[in-house]
Amino acid sequence: MNKQKLVSGIRSTGELHVGNYYGAMKNMENVVNTYDAHFFIADLHTLTTNPSPEHMSKNALEAAASYLAAGLNPEYCTFYTQSSLAAEVAELSLYLGMVMPLGELMRCPTFKEKAKKHPDNVNYGLVGYPVLMTADILLHKGQVVPVGEDQLVHLEMARQIVRRFNKLYGEVFSNPQPLAENAVRIPALHGQGKMSKSDSVDTYISLLDENVQIQQKVRKAYSDPTRVYLQQPGHPSVEGCNVYHLHTYFTDEQGQQQLREQCASASIGCVACKQRLAEQIEQVIEPFRTRKQQLTEEQILDILHHGAVKARLSAQKVLQEVRDAMGILMV
Repeated sequence: MNKQKLVSGIRSTGELHVGNYYGAMKNMENVVNTYDAHFFIADLHTLTTNPSPEHMSKNALEAAASYLAAGLNPEYCTFYTQSSLAAEVAELSLYLGMVMPLGELMRCPTFKEKAKKHPDNVNYGLVGYPVLMTADILLHKGQVVPVGEDQLVHLEMARQIVRRFNKLYGEVFSNPQPLAENAVRIPALHGQGKMSKSDSVDTYISLLDENVQIQQKVRKAYSDPTRVYLQQPGHPSVEGCNVYHLHTYFTDEQGQQQLREQCASASIGCVACKQRLAEQIEQVIEPFRTRKQQLTEEQILDILHHGAVKARLSAQKVLQEVRDAMGILMV
């Protein structure tokens, strides 16, 4: 039985935090066992924000190293950089752009939001982002796409493009379906929303943080606002204490039960509770950090090269099918 094809883009901007790990990385082993998985570093997408040239390749390698250290096994999936298939992605994006009305792209909520936020940088790449994303997916005839809530609108636009293309040229592509099972919202240390790299570095735990940094950050984490004194019973619940909420991600059930009993009876204080949380987080990050330090740039480049060769073969087959359907003469 053939596995469904899954395509997932990995941002090559900034460092990753534990929220990224639980939300996108931790389930990768299950994903590659279930699907014919294609993972790519979305370095071309970052050009919409005009990153500096010296950061382009550095960030791409950093992202690749992070995912390899987190457990992505290139022997069981296809792993490459988007830029290594620049010609194939650009060609398919050109064809798909011909069937997508400009008005619909400009009505995209994320485009309007970013155009309003950065009025001096409303470039073609920004408005055409959904088309390029669709090309990434369809280049391998992707059937399943892991998406967060913020990307659902782009996936729906991809489905629109598929319907329009198929109506004109025949049933070349199937509609990609969202995979939302990895949606995890680890709370920020300051207790407001989820961990995000766009917030202050004190609000999230980076996968590159040393143990002393983890301890310092967790020590300042927002806890139970109603517990002023040590002798007061706490409220160890997801709603009652942000630190306990974090424990539900990093501490096993037996440890959580012990914390609930100790906190509710005032036999443990917030400082000790935070110390335990820091230790649990360290146990998650330490193996990741060790694996990443062991990777060399030569190893990473070799893995990406082999992935690109494999991905290019897949992409060229799909492109030829698209050309034939559209009647494009390639001589």
